[in-house]
Amino acid sequence: MDCSSLPLIGEADIVVCGGGTAGAFAAIAAADSGCRVLVAEQTGSLGGAAVNGLVVPMMNTGIPGNPQCSYISRRLHNELLESGGADASGMNFDPILLEAALERLCTDSGVRICFYTTLADAVTEGNKISEIVVVNKNGLGRIRGKIFIDATGDGDLSIRAGSEYTKGDPQTGKNQAVSLRYLVSGIDTEKFGIFIRETVIKTGGIGADCDANGRISVACCPGDRWAFAGTFDEAQKNGDLTEDDRIYWQGFSVYGRRGCIAFNNPEFFTHNDGTDSDDLTFIRLAGKRAILRQMSFYRKYLPGFENAYISDIAPSVGVRESRNIVTEYVITAEDLLSRRKFPDCICRSAYPVDIHGKTLNFSSVTPADDGKPWYELPFRALAVKGIDNLLVAGRCLGADFTAQSSIRVQHSARASGEAAGIGAALALEHNTAPRFVNGADVRAVMLERGADFGEK
Repeated sequence: MDCSSLPLIGEADIVVCGGGTAGAFAAIAAADSGCRVLVAEQTGSLGGAAVNGLVVPMMNTGIPGNPQCSYISRRLHNELLESGGADASGMNFDPILLEAALERLCTDSGVRICFYTTLADAVTEGNKISEIVVVNKNGLGRIRGKIFIDATGDGDLSIRAGSEYTKGDPQTGKNQAVSLRYLVSGIDTEKFGIFIRETVIKTGGIGADCDANGRISVACCPGDRWAFAGTFDEAQKNGDLTEDDRIYWQGFSVYGRRGCIAFNNPEFFTHNDGTDSDDLTFIRLAGKRAILRQMSFYRKYLPGFENAYISDIAPSVGVRESRNIVTEYVITAEDLLSRRKFPDCICRSAYPVDIHGKTLNFSSVTPADDGKPWYELPFRALAVKGIDNLLVAGRCLGADFTAQSSIRVQHSARASGEAAGIGAALALEHNTAPRFVNGADVRAVMLERGADFGEK
């Protein structure tokens, strides 16, 4: 389509598509470097899966000290502590307060935020994106930029610009399972905590805990090793739950919300293509029916839920994996499992490979015996191959299917976004393509601004 007649509604040095965790961090980091930054976000909030997907709590890096490889994470944590939105670790947070804190950090840094603005197309000139076409209540419009960052989660900008990508398990073509998360409030957590402890003692099973502070963590999957296995068996026998309800069930207390648990389910292993609107619609419709059924189960079988109620259902479907963009370097499972290190490292992690519903055998891979039990993400995995002014950050960065299952978690998304924002700014400063930026220089800026990589 000829877009030249469309109104120019925005222009910036760096344009970020997607205001999730990675996109917000990219925008702040670029603005901190003195760039004019615009974020186009299709919803009405920043924070992506952590906010609209109700993905709480954050997962630990698995590295001693839990370094976040991000100076913005430190700044965000301080904001949340001031508002009472997170605990001292920063892993447990209130999603609403996280959303507000991200918006404050962006606006205070001078970032222009365009909510309710959805990417429609990319206009390219040779190997560069000159502008993007978006749609919002004002209609179609153009946003012009010098460098673009794809933080859409699904690689939407990259594929519209013509990049290559992979998608799904190479053996089956299937994507990882998706979830529709929800919050249940009004729980008598003291009563439920007693039930948890009694059940664990009685069964000797795993997947149920209530700590000294009353924080609850529960889970149940197929098999009899789970503490709640008998409870689920009885409910299935009575017709109060289906077999699908048992595939994956998990819940965590929500920081700052008394009597509230976030459930990481129902989970779906079919109709799970996050880039297919029919599949997304199916998940929302079937997911809500499952949530209502599970709520009835809680009230009938779990002490403490007698007066509980559904207080929120995630506005966004919990997509773990869809497209992964082909970048200058694509991170592989072997890189993770062998704990490979890179000179252009911009993040470190020891979070495990986490492919729901799949058993893997990695006995053929020998981890590096270097006293550093983590793998590293190289900056080259953010530079989109074949497009000179495009970086990608978040769960759609350059990784194979297995590696992506570890990299997709929030601390990696944050660090990759931060690195993309700094890398884009350095590319502008040196008048070069982002792929020619030295990732070691990006990491140096991150460290200078206060990022913790776990080594002094």
